[in-house]
Amino acid sequence: MSSKRRSTNLIAVLLRGTLALLLGIGGAILGEYLLAAGTLIGPANVAYLALVGLLSGWLLAARPARWGARHIGRLAERLRTLPPDAVLAGTIGATVALTLTVLLDSVLANLPGMTWGVSVLLATVLTTAFIAFFVANRRVLPLPRSAPSMENGDPASRRYLLDTSAIIDGRLVDVTEANFLAGRLLIPAFVLQELQAIADDGDTMRRRRGRRGLEVLERLGELRTVETEVLRGEEAQGATVDDKLVDLALRLGADLVTTDFNLHQVASLQGVRVLNLNRLAAAMKASHLPGETLTVQVQRPGKEAGQGLAYLDDGTMIVIEDAADRLGETLPVIVTSTLQTNVGRMVFAKPGDSGNPDA
Repeated sequence: MSSKRRSTNLIAVLLRGTLALLLGIGGAILGEYLLAAGTLIGPANVAYLALVGLLSGWLLAARPARWGARHIGRLAERLRTLPPDAVLAGTIGATVALTLTVLLDSVLANLPGMTWGVSVLLATVLTTAFIAFFVANRRVLPLPRSAPSMENGDPASRRYLLDTSAIIDGRLVDVTEANFLAGRLLIPAFVLQELQAIADDGDTMRRRRGRRGLEVLERLGELRTVETEVLRGEEAQGATVDDKLVDLALRLGADLVTTDFNLHQVASLQGVRVLNLNRLAAAMKASHLPGETLTVQVQRPGKEAGQGLAYLDDGTMIVIEDAADRLGETLPVIVTSTLQTNVGRMVFAKPGDSGNPDA
């Protein structure tokens, strides 16, 4: 049983016991009242009524306790994921509201109808309003905003904000299954809406890409190494999806997972930690040193005169000198240099077999 399930069950037991205890106390109070009224004779009947109330409460409170435990668990999880500046802003708002309530109570104490119930209602309304106002406008307050710690020793506590491009790409499932990602995967509601719009697009290729993205989310939800969550209540500022992702990543202290190079650059400049699947794939490709010999098949001519192009199994492009006239041939080549680009690594080589007339 997971720790989250155990926590929910414990909350349910505590709620059930509390409700049963309240009904037991109610039974005892009722027994005392009936005993004083002469309806009951003997103090033992008071204990019997208290026991009846306790047992009835335990039986009747099972379903309400489970319902309450689920909602309390969701609220606790929600509070746990709040950024520190939101918690601080809410605390400031509550402090201001309660201070204002004390002042208003002193002023309104002599008015007719001003009871403790009215005072509690006033405090509740003011506290709720001030907390909501301060949290919604916390960006204009001089509050510290902590960045996600890079020294966090518990990988399972990390949170990853998924971009549409990373979901559609499909490699995220393989990376997660290989245990390179552990923690919570967050899918903003606006990303999910964009993905659904792509899946319903009239263009066949875009529709296929969107449906593959939805299948990826379904597969991610079945994995045990990570938890997935759709952020429906989070409001992000920004005119575009990319702007909203950066804003949400900053507020939640989450890492951003994407394959979009431009989004990667913009997010990094604003202090967001970015996991680019394209960079990961490029880093995982084998490194070929100058002088190393490879056996490849020349598949097509290159951009420059005399060049031939070949590809390794991992997709790395090999640019071969003086091989344009050897299309379709499989030949050994000698690596002369490598070049790392935004889209991957390129290898430059020259033919290394004796069949080359220029050799």
